[in-house]
Amino acid sequence: MDVNSERARERELQRALFYFLALRRVISAELSETVMDIRRRESKTEASNREKRINEKNQVNQESFIEELAGEFRLPITHRVTENVDLEDVEQASLDTMISSSNVGFRLLQKMGWKGKGLGKQEQGITEPIKSGIRDRRLGLGKQEEDDYFTAEENIQRRKLDIEIEETEEIAKKREVLAERELKIESDVKEIRKTFYCELCSKQYRTVMEFEGHLSSYDHNHKKRFKEMKEMHGASSRDDRKKREQQRQERELTKMADARKQQQMQQNMQEDPENVPVPLPAKTTLAPLVVQDQRKSLKFGFSSKSGSTSKSQSKSSIKKPKIAIASVFGNDSDED
Repeated sequence: MDVNSERARERELQRALFYFLALRRVISAELSETVMDIRRRESKTEASNREKRINEKNQVNQESFIEELAGEFRLPITHRVTENVDLEDVEQASLDTMISSSNVGFRLLQKMGWKGKGLGKQEQGITEPIKSGIRDRRLGLGKQEEDDYFTAEENIQRRKLDIEIEETEEIAKKREVLAERELKIESDVKEIRKTFYCELCSKQYRTVMEFEGHLSSYDHNHKKRFKEMKEMHGASSRDDRKKREQQRQERELTKMADARKQQQMQQNMQEDPENVPVPLPAKTTLAPLVVQDQRKSLKFGFSSKSGSTSKSQSKSSIKKPKIAIASVFGNDSDED
């Protein structure tokens, strides 16, 4: 029984401690919130007090400034502006009349220490304002300047053209000097740019960097290699052309010789038809044609056919040779 009672007491004590700690936490949280609220209120009140003080100072300053500016002139609150205002007693500001002592700006300047003399340490400033022309208020600055430009005496009359102006000796000399100078400049520029001209690509460059970049480019090197290849193949093609021309000339000469022989034969037949010599066959001297890229003929097929091909070759070799028969008209058809 004693043990159970002790355990029950311990449990009660633990519960009491737990409740105490929970209450303590709640109370501390509430206290901190109340303290924060108090501080916020105090800060707000201080800020509002500061604002009030600043506003009061500003109001006092404004009132004092208005009083100083207004002076004796004051209008009641119930004042209403009338339409037809009497401006006889009103003073109009102008550059011709001096500012009176009752002017607000004049009073402010005197308050700041101005005594009617020039500004600066040595009082070297101007005492009178710079006068400017009266401007029409309906026009802006740009429009007024435009109107002044077009209405000026210099621009009212049309400017004479170069053709209308009579050319004197001085004007002619100046024109010649300018033309010579321009030509000289152009020639100098051309001579300078000659060094930066690529004849192969027919392109003109202005600076060294551009020209060097072009020389190292793919386009320039490709054209250069293509030109070298053309020159190499051109030499061989020239030789071939020369050979072909020689062969053609030889053929033409042989044809001309045969034609002459035929004419002589015809004349002899007309004169003495009985004593006509038997014409010998004309020997054609043909230049050997240059056969390029001769290749060996390849034979395809089975062994049985090879025998037939050999037989056909032997038969063709056994054939009788053709006998050349002399003709009156020559061998032009064969040569052609």
